[in-house]
Amino acid sequence: MSFPNPKASLAPIENTLMEAVSAHAILDSIELGIFDHLNEAPLTAHGLAEKLGLKEKPLEALLDVLVTKKLLEHPGTEYANSLMAQEYMVSSSPLFQGAAMTMQARFNETMRQGFRNILKEGSLKRNEVDENWGEYETMLGTYQHALNGQIQGTTAYLAALPEFPSFRSMADVGGNHGQYSMELLERNPDLKSTLYDFPAVVSAASQRCKDRGFADRLTCTEFDLRADALPRDSYDLIFFSHILYGCKDDLHSIFTMAKNALKTGGCLVSQHFAPEGGASELYKTNVELLTRLLGYDTHFIARAELEDALLKTGFGQMEHTFTGVDGQSLLLIARKSST
Repeated sequence: MSFPNPKASLAPIENTLMEAVSAHAILDSIELGIFDHLNEAPLTAHGLAEKLGLKEKPLEALLDVLVTKKLLEHPGTEYANSLMAQEYMVSSSPLFQGAAMTMQARFNETMRQGFRNILKEGSLKRNEVDENWGEYETMLGTYQHALNGQIQGTTAYLAALPEFPSFRSMADVGGNHGQYSMELLERNPDLKSTLYDFPAVVSAASQRCKDRGFADRLTCTEFDLRADALPRDSYDLIFFSHILYGCKDDLHSIFTMAKNALKTGGCLVSQHFAPEGGASELYKTNVELLTRLLGYDTHFIARAELEDALLKTGFGQMEHTFTGVDGQSLLLIARKSST
């Protein structure tokens, strides 16, 4: 039989399928403590196998995969953590991403198992997805993922605003783990915050904030942005972080409600992934697919879209920056006019 000679390379497809193996290799390496052991000192495959009670030959192949992913360095006979591994893969690191990666893998697997059915029958029910945000592992994963520079960059930028020292009241809408509120409260001892989120989230968030010593300055209240309204003339700062995706078609109403809740001269802050952000196209397209399968309209809101809705609502004096180590998240500040 005569077959045509291929004109296109199959390598991109094969490489994509092999990336699934690499993802499991990274997750299992965290669970096995490979990065923790190598953080103590570089080791040969033989030495690490002895410490972990593993077989040397397959372990060596696993380590070589981690080298190709730039998580390990292998200049000679020993393997050592790269800077990326030191920051994100070592369990004692303040930037550890273990729970965040497990959460992402769990979402990915849920979608993989039901992919074709969801495409045929529609996305998952939003209320079922929303309930998940209150689970401990999901909250921990969400918090860890925000440590990729979003929490650090956002709190530093907001604390540098000229109005910030005068702020006394804050609404953290969709605040989940509460870390943004706690970071800002640390920078302004006169500031108090109310965290608004789903009932499934509030109990866990309240306990988390209490455990960190903020019970007297941070309260958690049940709230659904699609149905509820914030109290009028109550806040100097209203913070929306990764919550407006589900209300993208109703931004004018949301911002009108927020304007009514702000005191004169108060600031509305939006932090969301944006198409013009620094995330890779691979990340953007796959996150958008997962988001729509999960029942949300999008995971990206353009700066122009936000600014247009804010201007039409009567906000002004806008400024923006990008947060996250790759600049993937748009931080936009708008002010309520005194007129």
